[in-house]
Amino acid sequence: MMRDMNQPTSLIAGMVLMAAGCAAVTPPTTSTNTVTAAPAPAPKTNQLDAVFEAVTTVPVAAAPKVWTDLTVLEAAPHGSHVKRGDVLVKLDLDKLRDYIQDMEQDRPAAALALQLATVETENLQQTTPFKLDAARRAQRVATEDLAVFEKTGRAQKEKAAKYSVKSAQQRLDNDREELKQLQKMYKADDLVEETEEIILKRQKFAVEMAEHNLESATLSAQWSLQHVIPREAEFFKAQKRDQDAALSLAERTLPGNLTKKQYELEKLKRDRKKTEKRLADLKADLENLALRAPADGLVYYGACETGRWTTGVNVAKKLVPGGKLMPGEIIMTIVNPDKLRLKAIIAESNLGRFKPGQEGTATLVSAPDRKFAVRLDEISAVPLLTGGFEARLSWRGALPLRVTPGMTCKVSFGK
Repeated sequence: MMRDMNQPTSLIAGMVLMAAGCAAVTPPTTSTNTVTAAPAPAPKTNQLDAVFEAVTTVPVAAAPKVWTDLTVLEAAPHGSHVKRGDVLVKLDLDKLRDYIQDMEQDRPAAALALQLATVETENLQQTTPFKLDAARRAQRVATEDLAVFEKTGRAQKEKAAKYSVKSAQQRLDNDREELKQLQKMYKADDLVEETEEIILKRQKFAVEMAEHNLESATLSAQWSLQHVIPREAEFFKAQKRDQDAALSLAERTLPGNLTKKQYELEKLKRDRKKTEKRLADLKADLENLALRAPADGLVYYGACETGRWTTGVNVAKKLVPGGKLMPGEIIMTIVNPDKLRLKAIIAESNLGRFKPGQEGTATLVSAPDRKFAVRLDEISAVPLLTGGFEARLSWRGALPLRVTPGMTCKVSFGK
């Protein structure tokens, strides 16, 4: 079972000592404020520091697609035996589950927004030509109205206003003349009959009415000539001006608005696709971040580099409750302790002292009195990035005691 990783200080200290014992020899450097000394050459020697390395190693890393909050709850201890499928590291994934749930709840609204944007874009594609035609038509009508008003309309309205006064004056003159004639005709009679009085009274009223109509027509004509007709001229000019501006705006913005809406729709589609992919990746992360052993073996913290566990100490500080892992970081390596190989690093200055096929004697660092025969099988042709050349060695028969990956030995070759 996985145990809480509140490891004692001695475990980390032991890992430091193991890494230090397995590390390649690095020439010391000294420096002062004015002079930097060159690295001292490696001493000439026929001895090698070798390390036992597992032939089969399987690195373990938390490699999520998108999720980056990798907070440790508990982890399998360094050096523990695990079976394939055992949980190695338990992460706090509550935030990830909540995030997935929020995205699931947002999906219907996002789908509806995309649907509405599609409908609106289709409608805009249909109506934009209609709106442009309407703007052109309104501008054409306003231009025609102004042209007609300026060509004939204004003059006709002014003529009509003046003619209404003339017409009222003519009716008044007619009514007065008719009254005058009636008065002459009835004056010749010595006796004015009742019917004649009624006719005279009616005609007098007609004259009064004509006088009133003349007064009204005069005032109305003055109002029309001074206010109504000038205002109509202003209206038709303003209407043309407004329709010209409206047409210019429509021609410049309606096609652009349609294009903008199409771009927005395409962006919504892309965003929707990205969101769906992100949701799928998060679900995959939720499933894959249950870090389990990929094989049977021993748990070693960190990554194995040329038989040495160079990152183990740093990783051990993270594999505790509340520790934060980096995505893609190798946090553990599962090793098979039953099949080992022996490796060493030969300094470039000593390369001429060794050749494949040499026989030598190895002494376990943990048991200096236990020796066993070894053979130098291979030397790499290309230097390591960290310096030196990798050497592979083998031994015959059984080792003097059981060793595990990372243990070291001293190898001596004859002159």
